[in-house]
Amino acid sequence: MSVQVAVSKTQATTTTSKHSITMIMGMWLIIGLFIDGFAHNHGAVETFFTPWHAILYSGYLACAVWIFMMIRSNKISAQSPTWFTAIPVGYKLGVAGVILFFVGGLGDMYWHTVFGIEKNIEALLSPTHLLLLTGALLILTSPYRAISAAEKGAAPTFRQLLPALTSVGLTFTVFAFFLMYAWSFRQNLWMARGEDAIGRAVVDFLLTTMILVIPLMFVLRRWKLPFGTVTFFFLFESMFLAVLDGFRDYSSIIILLISGVIGDLLFREIKERDRADWRYKAIFFVLPILIWGLYFAHLKLFETLNWTPELWGGSIFLCALSSLGLSILAGPVSSDKTE
Repeated sequence: MSVQVAVSKTQATTTTSKHSITMIMGMWLIIGLFIDGFAHNHGAVETFFTPWHAILYSGYLACAVWIFMMIRSNKISAQSPTWFTAIPVGYKLGVAGVILFFVGGLGDMYWHTVFGIEKNIEALLSPTHLLLLTGALLILTSPYRAISAAEKGAAPTFRQLLPALTSVGLTFTVFAFFLMYAWSFRQNLWMARGEDAIGRAVVDFLLTTMILVIPLMFVLRRWKLPFGTVTFFFLFESMFLAVLDGFRDYSSIIILLISGVIGDLLFREIKERDRADWRYKAIFFVLPILIWGLYFAHLKLFETLNWTPELWGGSIFLCALSSLGLSILAGPVSSDKTE
């Protein structure tokens, strides 16, 4: 089955292979972002003109040129009467993202020249960096929007859905980048003492859980999950976030790999059932238990765990319950008319 976008006569068509190229360019952009993040975290940034900025902005340029090439191809082929209608389905916001990122890049160069280089959370919340984030998100989500416009009820294979999965994965990975201070696997939990520190750690567990499970809910609401989707998302995010610390602590990759494989096996067992089936929601309750159960077990065996059972057990259950609640709200409505 080919994932082909259903469009009106005035809309330009697009193909899975073109979305794949968009995501290759998007990966280039995001790899540059995380290398830049590593440089910021290790005090290697002193000026705007750095090798890691070169990777970041060349990735953006690749995205911009490729989107323009798709539009130009549609216009030349007489498929579309105007440049606006030549924009592929799902890519209109992507074009806006190209413009916003360009403006943000110019602003970022000026900002660093005048105000210097920010550090830590200030760098993540810089106005120009947030503008770059907005532009990047509009670009990266384009393939997902386009493929989501395909025929309803499709159940594509993992390979056919890969551009859309990559689009969603990159989107939430960028969110995780700008929330890196809340990514639980980067925290020294054994140092969390006192009500404020423990409360902050619990909030981090909840945020990290949402970043991991919500992408699955997005995909499941539109399609049945191809086998490998959970592992793909979990590894995707954990490996990118590990870049920020130079893969110093790779335990998160192992934990999320194991959790992802088990999650895929669980979803495969019920794949033939209606996506509104209660078993899907049960898996979303189980996934956080797997992730944080393995996490706390790792701390107990190889690090230090000074939390009481009430704290670590309650944190796991709270994350699982939150995931369950979101899955109920985000889940597709049953196709069974008698229900």
